[in-house]
Amino acid sequence: MPYRVHLRCAVGSVPSATLGRLRARLREIGHTLSTVSSSSAFWSSMSDSPLYVDVEGWRFKYAVDREQQVLAVIEVSRVSDGPAAYERARAERKRY
Repeated sequence: MPYRVHLRCAVGSVPSATLGRLRARLREIGHTLSTVSSSSAFWSSMSDSPLYVDVEGWRFKYAVDREQQVLAVIEVSRVSDGPAAYERARAERKRY
């Protein structure tokens, strides 16, 4: 069963395109997590460390709920405009 993505914090100031990219990235992470053995030491490391993903100048903190197979976004903050500009420029180059 694939991991689902739940947004458990206010994300109203985050552009919808950024949220779409966040969901896609977290779904990819969830797909990878579903291939990790339940007996792997990886899981104890995951529970001891905060998890973050940066998308277009936004930083999202998330938690993994293995039982429910959910990736829950629990905090969001603006990192800077620099990475967002870089991501947009990179996306523009891929179009041509």
